Amino acid sequence: MSHQPTIKEGEWQDGLCGCCSGGHFWMGCCCPCILVNKTHELLENPSNPSPSGCGMWGCAWCGLNFCGGWGWILECLQRGEVRSKHRIEGSGCTDCLVACCCPCCGVIQSHKEVEKRRDAMQGGVPDKMGYQGQAPMRA
Repeated sequence: MSHQPTIKEGEWQDGLCGCCSGGHFWMGCCCPCILVNKTHELLENPSNPSPSGCGMWGCAWCGLNFCGGWGWILECLQRGEVRSKHRIEGSGCTDCLVACCCPCCGVIQSHKEVEKRRDAMQGGVPDKMGYQGQAPMRA
């Protein structure tokens, strides 16, 4: 019997300083552009079992950072999208502060959020926010 993740309504599933748990720490610190792209793909298609680390959002994040350190803008927008889609409390101001002051932790937190919500959805059991995955097909 598998353990179904519990989704807390209106809040992040992991705190900002919870970036060390969950297996994304090194990727978030060394190649955050990969997590930025994976997060984008999960926002676009929440049931995607293996989102790609290579894509436009990751490249845009790298390009913006290379050309003056402006990647925080994309990260801020993405955090806002995660909050909006999953009805998480917060504001654009806190998104900007996180993106500017703790970019790696923010990227990891956003990715873990969409990943946990995908995992809850794939169980076929609705979470508290009403997301429900399809039941598995039977042969």
